[in-house]
Amino acid sequence: MANARSCQQALADLRRARRRRRVADFDFMEALYRAYVAALFGGAALWWLALRVGGKEVGAATVGRVAVDGPQIAGAVVAVALAIGLRSGGRGGPLALEAADVRHVLLAPVGRRAALRGPAWRQLRFGAAWGAGLGAVVGVLASRRLGGQWPAWAASGALAGASCVDAALGAAMAVSGWRLGRRVAGVLALGVLGWSAADVLVARSTSPMSWLGQVLLWPLRWRPGAFGGVAFAALLVVVGLIALGGTSVEASERRASLVGQLRFAVTMRDLRTVILLRRQLAQEGARRRPWARIGAGTGSLSGRSRTPVVGTSRATRTGARRAGRGGEHPAGPTYPGSRRGIALSALWHRGSQGLLRFPAARLARLALLGAAAGAAAEGAWQGTTPLVAAAGLALYVAGLDVAEPLAQSVDHAALLDGYPLARGAVLAGLFPASAVAMLVVGAAGVATAVGMAGGGTRALAVAAVIWVAASLCGLAGAIISTVQGPPPLFSDSDLMLPPEAIGAKVVLRTLWPPLVSTVGVLPVLAVRASSTDPVAAAVANAVPVLVLVVIVLVWVRNRERLHAAFDLALGRTAAGGRVPDGRGA
Repeated sequence: MANARSCQQALADLRRARRRRRVADFDFMEALYRAYVAALFGGAALWWLALRVGGKEVGAATVGRVAVDGPQIAGAVVAVALAIGLRSGGRGGPLALEAADVRHVLLAPVGRRAALRGPAWRQLRFGAAWGAGLGAVVGVLASRRLGGQWPAWAASGALAGASCVDAALGAAMAVSGWRLGRRVAGVLALGVLGWSAADVLVARSTSPMSWLGQVLLWPLRWRPGAFGGVAFAALLVVVGLIALGGTSVEASERRASLVGQLRFAVTMRDLRTVILLRRQLAQEGARRRPWARIGAGTGSLSGRSRTPVVGTSRATRTGARRAGRGGEHPAGPTYPGSRRGIALSALWHRGSQGLLRFPAARLARLALLGAAAGAAAEGAWQGTTPLVAAAGLALYVAGLDVAEPLAQSVDHAALLDGYPLARGAVLAGLFPASAVAMLVVGAAGVATAVGMAGGGTRALAVAAVIWVAASLCGLAGAIISTVQGPPPLFSDSDLMLPPEAIGAKVVLRTLWPPLVSTVGVLPVLAVRASSTDPVAAAVANAVPVLVLVVIVLVWVRNRERLHAAFDLALGRTAAGGRVPDGRGA
């Protein structure tokens, strides 16, 4: 016992010494200046958003409806955060320790709970601060539409946000400490989501998640029972801290390694690497077998093609038939038609089969993103204009997943030369399969928006027209981000720019793909402001969005040639061996 206490005391002394060294290099005036600048620009942005949200207040009937149904809807958001925390705990989260702490501190003769208590408290404080800030912003924005004093809205939003984030972190710590595993964590997450969905359907607050939603809406209706939600969040935090002693060292070491790489990728602004590392953290691998098999070149949902192949030998046809029965695949595709038709058919088959290998968790996330985009678009239609940005961002994130076939080709660029097409043509040829999948994601948004609007044939027609364009434009923005890749460390073009313009270039390069995705949702505002027939206005405003999608495809198709032409114009050799025909050197 004395040895354990001495080890704990030594660990505390080491951490205090490390903290003193960090504080010794701390510049108080620089930190104060950063805080001042952040507060100035953050306050200005919040004030601008508050002025732009909606205009005049909503009517008393709408306020009453929000007071009755709002807690359940806000509770559904809390349930999603809690489900994410449970799934993170099933994979060893949420703590992300440094590799040295895992290898030396967790393996030292020190109680694991005592060793992890400090990092756990820091993460809880950090999460509570972010949750409180985000909840306060939501409260201030809600006060512009629902009325009431904004300090009360900010306070209730901050309490609800901090409780929501800490409840998710506490649940993750409990699941990780008890080592319940991914399956049990998934079942618990489904139970939480189902309970919250039942509250939404029956319009009653029976779950702790809905009680936290009542906290958010205290300025509209005071419900003392909402303290039960705050107590539930505090209980999860206490349970999570108690369960820390059972955290797996192996899971912590794996997480520490991946999080270190993830932070480096974020520093380098390498979005594709961030996505791949996040999937490794989530243990989200592709399925070994697709959900369905699409026949090569026939479009049928069968592994065997019933169409005879013209111009091939009997041995080749026999091999193809054996492949359809589960035997070995033939050496290469045997599609009838021209070489270009063969390549396009192979690209469709490759893209569709890759998308059909998505795991169930990724499919559920895509459906959730589509529903969130639809709900945000409906909110923008009702008058909360800034929700257009939320809808566009949801479609952009969904597009990053749906553009996986194209992203895989970008990751393995050398394999593109195996097609009888230019590299840009191969990338453009992978677009149709992703477009079909993105339209399915958009269907979830259409269903959500029409359901929130109360149904109706006209509402369905308007939503369908807008969401066809919005879905494809969201995919186009994700494709831009995927194709352009991370910014180069050293670029000759930067030498032609003044230093002040380089920062603006970096910001523009990062922001313009999400902006392209957001453009696809702007027809919602145009149709809302139009005095003509809504369906006709939706069609008229969807056409420019589709033209933008075509422009993006043309850019993807000819990007290599444009780079080669630019290099030649500057009088240097093509970078990376590019030649004007778009193929490799």
